[in-house]
Order: sequence, then structure tokens, then C-alpha cells
Amino acid sequence: MIDELDLKELTSAMLVGVTVGVGSQVLIFGNGVTVLMQCPFRCNKGGEQWGHGEEPATGALVFDFLNHKIERACFEVEGELALDFGEVGSLVIVPDSNGLESYVLTTRFGITPVSVILG
Repeated sequence: MIDELDLKELTSAMLVGVTVGVGSQVLIFGNGVTVLMQCPFRCNKGGEQWGHGEEPATGALVFDFLNHKIERACFEVEGELALDFGEVGSLVIVPDSNGLESYVLTTRFGITPVSVILG
């Protein structure tokens, strides 16, 4: 699972790129950290909007976060990864509860696939 060292890598990292493809979206940060999403995500920027990493059309939701730094990163209950971009808003990656890999965080400390089984 994601630990404090991984979260520290995210804090103050600037989102410099987003790769939108069929089946996944990848957030690319200036310090080399990446997050590959294949699950739902929630953007809070003046209102709540939902997208899905497997749906290319929803990739535009994360573009507002480009060239902004993460002020706080939290690994929340049930595997959610919350990225707070300050005044710009927040992005919360919400893993599917089917036990399959939902997203993958890659930092200099390693590769961390996240999957959740509820029940």
C-alpha cells in the first residue's frame, strides 16, 4: 500500500502532463512520479465532477490541474488517493471495489498497484 514516503513524493509535485489513452489515463509529475488511473476519479473545483480513467472523454477534467502543485496528498479510507491542489481544487482517485488493479502510483521508492476488495 501507499506509505508516507510515497505521499511526501507527491506533496509539492507539479502536474506537468496527462496522457489520455483507451483504457487508462496517466498523471505525470515534474519530479518523475506518475499515477496510472483505470478507475473512477472525482474532481472538486467549484463543484464535483466525476470521470473514469478508462473513459478518454473524461480526461479533460484533470487538465485544470496542469502546471499546479499538490499542496497535500492523503491515502484515505478504502484506498482513495486525495490530491489537494489548493485554490485550483482537488482530485480524488477512487478505486473500484472488485479486487482488480485500479490505479498504480510510481515513485522513486517503487511501484505501488492499488486494488480494493470490499465486503
